[in-house]
Amino acid sequence: MGRRGPQKKLAAIKRLECNPGCYPIEESGVAGLGEPFIPEHLPDDARGCIDVIKVSMPPGVYSALDSFLLSAFAMAWAIHKKAAHEIGGPQFQWTTASKRGSPQASPWIRIANQQAQMLASLGDRLGLDPKSAPRSNCPTRGNRGPSSKG
Repeated sequence: MGRRGPQKKLAAIKRLECNPGCYPIEESGVAGLGEPFIPEHLPDDARGCIDVIKVSMPPGVYSALDSFLLSAFAMAWAIHKKAAHEIGGPQFQWTTASKRGSPQASPWIRIANQQAQMLASLGDRLGLDPKSAPRSNCPTRGNRGPSSKG
């Protein structure tokens, strides 16, 4: 049986949390540094999504370790885009017949809703939601827009 109660935070996270002035922490050998990469297996829509996120955020917000979370967000966006195109098409049927013949909502609606939930969840983790901006006073931690200080 695993340990109960809250888990200890990593030392690197404690150091960042105890840095209220948002001064650069210079250490050698810190894992995760470097620019995020875009995996080659992603479709063009997802790759474009990551590009937009990278140029929209201040430098240093994301590291190479964030590439995997960015990839998941970008794929959710690409799938949501596909579902939105299907729903917006002229031949779209809002209901389809189930295996037993009764009407049910189109699978594209379910897909769009699931991906929207995924985008909201992952966007929160990546600091892409509106509540992240005022949460931090650090310009390198997602603080952007007119409500920013500094």
